[in-house]
Amino acid sequence: MRHALHTQILNRIAVTISVLFSPFLVPIASILLIVRIYVTTMQQGLLWMMIVILFASVVPMLFILILFCLGKLSDVRLTVREQRVKPLMFSLMSALVGSGILHILDAPPELVWLCIAYAINGVVFTLITQAWKISFHSGVAAGCMTALTTLISSQFVCLFILLPLIAWARVHRKRHTYLQTIVAAPIAVANTAVVLQLAL
Repeated sequence: MRHALHTQILNRIAVTISVLFSPFLVPIASILLIVRIYVTTMQQGLLWMMIVILFASVVPMLFILILFCLGKLSDVRLTVREQRVKPLMFSLMSALVGSGILHILDAPPELVWLCIAYAINGVVFTLITQAWKISFHSGVAAGCMTALTTLISSQFVCLFILLPLIAWARVHRKRHTYLQTIVAAPIAVANTAVVLQLAL
């Protein structure tokens, strides 16, 4: 009885961590923090945030939901590796469209290049996931932590201590192996750091 309760608690913790660090939610939270730093007017900031949220999260999530309703996906969490490519490629195109709109609207280059970094990481991870189910949770989180550390303050480096927790949650839920979560982080960090150097 006690073992079952312990397992249930761990399962709930793992689910909560997975939801909080969703690859669709973490970029939004990160970009909202970055927008606050570079915004000059509230109206301008709201516009940029709406564009980012729309093209980085809402549109891709709607596409995944449509595919699921059409029976093209087994679940909306993309747990089946072979079913990941189409929704992921759509998400990348959506992010690039958002980046283009931000550029047209004279958004700060840091914000534009951050969206481009998000898309480039997505391309790399999509290519890898065709052969190996690399962790998008770990990769996206690591990329966003790198962006916050680079564009706002070096103090955000402390967020990296959360990566082992994310890795544990994904492994506990049997979504990935530890190697799949560990490898994702340095790839995303390197890609993000290189791309953001173009904005600085």
